[in-house]
Amino acid sequence: MENTLLNNRASGNVAVKLLPYALLLIGFLIVPIYTGSTYWRGIWIAVMFRIVGAVGLRTIFLSGNLTFAHGAFIALGAYCTGVLARQFGLPPIITLPAGAVFASLLSVLTGLPFVRLRGMYYAMSTMFFGVFIVTVIQIFPSITGGVRGMIMIPPLTRNILNTYYIFVALTTLSLIAMYRFEHSRIGVTLRAIGQSPDVAASIGINETFYKLLAIGFGSFFAGLLGGAYALYLTILSPLSFGMLFSISFIMCMFIGGEKSFLGPVIGAILLTLLPEIGRGIGPYAPLLTAVAMLIVAYLIPNGLAGLPGFIIGKIRNSRSKKAPQPEER
Repeated sequence: MENTLLNNRASGNVAVKLLPYALLLIGFLIVPIYTGSTYWRGIWIAVMFRIVGAVGLRTIFLSGNLTFAHGAFIALGAYCTGVLARQFGLPPIITLPAGAVFASLLSVLTGLPFVRLRGMYYAMSTMFFGVFIVTVIQIFPSITGGVRGMIMIPPLTRNILNTYYIFVALTTLSLIAMYRFEHSRIGVTLRAIGQSPDVAASIGINETFYKLLAIGFGSFFAGLLGGAYALYLTILSPLSFGMLFSISFIMCMFIGGEKSFLGPVIGAILLTLLPEIGRGIGPYAPLLTAVAMLIVAYLIPNGLAGLPGFIIGKIRNSRSKKAPQPEER
């Protein structure tokens, strides 16, 4: 009887945790029904692209190291996919996985010399390396188009609606894989490394191996969606993958809340839609993003994903203060 109750509670908790993702999937599936314009479908495609990029960054951040080269590895996936499609005429079923694997392998190989660094030193090294990758992309104009960028990339599909649902499928599969990765023994090990690398090393955990695994895994799905986005836009510019591009994913992660898997999802949706909401106020639109960041930084330390817990905590504290205190004898 007790086991049955425990199983029911466990299944109920799992259902509650998965409910936001189920609602998000349903929302993406029915969006074309209520927003028939190509423009808004493009906005929601951008939302899905940013969601996977932000969650992939958080997967890397589980080990405690913050990378500023995430946008550069997305660029590698996008350019690899674009080159294979444009130069060799390969179909998306080949170019997309190839771009994802290319981004993953390069992230691991280039991360190997720096993965032993921690904190600010690791962040600074990835910052310079991200700039280096974008610069290298520009010095091969015969392959990548150089500073002018790459044009006439074959589209993902000829129909925007089909493209939209391909993005829904890729986003769903990517989130499922990264969720399973985080909640596996590997994810637990990465959290242990992030909390105390020295303690993790003292019990025999190979810090270098697990950090590289997180980097490769997170970059794989970021490169996958980067390649799909390149085939959707049919053009690429190296200037689009600069430092601000990487910082935008960091903002998504911290505004949404880096302590939960749902946090970067919320942050990506908010930071992609805010500029669209603020179009009516013209040049003051960026202020909406700045205000959102300040509110989260000063009032909601755990990000928007932690807002329900923050409100519940405030209510409990106010009730405990109002409750009559027992008289001292």
